Amino acid sequence: MGKKKRQRSKRGKQRKRNRETATLLPDSGFTWMDEGGVHALLPGEQPPPEFLELLTENFQRELRNSPLWDQIVREFGEEEAEKLIKQCQAKFGE
Repeated sequence: MGKKKRQRSKRGKQRKRNRETATLLPDSGFTWMDEGGVHALLPGEQPPPEFLELLTENFQRELRNSPLWDQIVREFGEEEAEKLIKQCQAKFGE
């Protein structure tokens, strides 16, 4: 598989995840994901708790599939790395 085809495939998976995330947002909200992470603009109301759970799950999954995860495991060991990743939780901004 060529590099461009792999990139298109990866982008397709990312778009699918973005659509899944967007379905939990109110109609007036807008979300996007880039190199800086997941961003959401929501006027007034907080998203439902399920949305935060989904963000947390997505972040933890992406971290486990990244080169950074391998580095964390090497530095802290598998057990401690799992404890650390469980501390990574999505929260509402203040």
